[in-house]
Amino acid sequence: MAVNLTITPEAEKAFQSLSEDKRADFVRISAGQSCGCGRIGYQMHWETDRAGDDEELSAQGLTLLVGSESRPLLEGSIIDYKKEAMSEGFFISNPNAPAGCGCGGH
Repeated sequence: MAVNLTITPEAEKAFQSLSEDKRADFVRISAGQSCGCGRIGYQMHWETDRAGDDEELSAQGLTLLVGSESRPLLEGSIIDYKKEAMSEGFFISNPNAPAGCGCGGH
């Protein structure tokens, strides 16, 4: 079953820009538990190889890879790109993930 991701128009433009200056063949999107409380952390990075269980998604000339271990945690996620005064970059959020953190560390 294919993972359901939403890519905002802003992220589409940023992927288009990245596709013009590729650093590798793929962009890997991964998700995992980022602390003991169950909070999910998301990462994106350039990748030269794909694994046999990777799902491939196309985004404005780039091939995005999602591994089987990340698929359930990314299901329903939104990939956005924001440019603000103090930060700029891709942001991944999942409205289906549990909100908040009980450990007090976030």
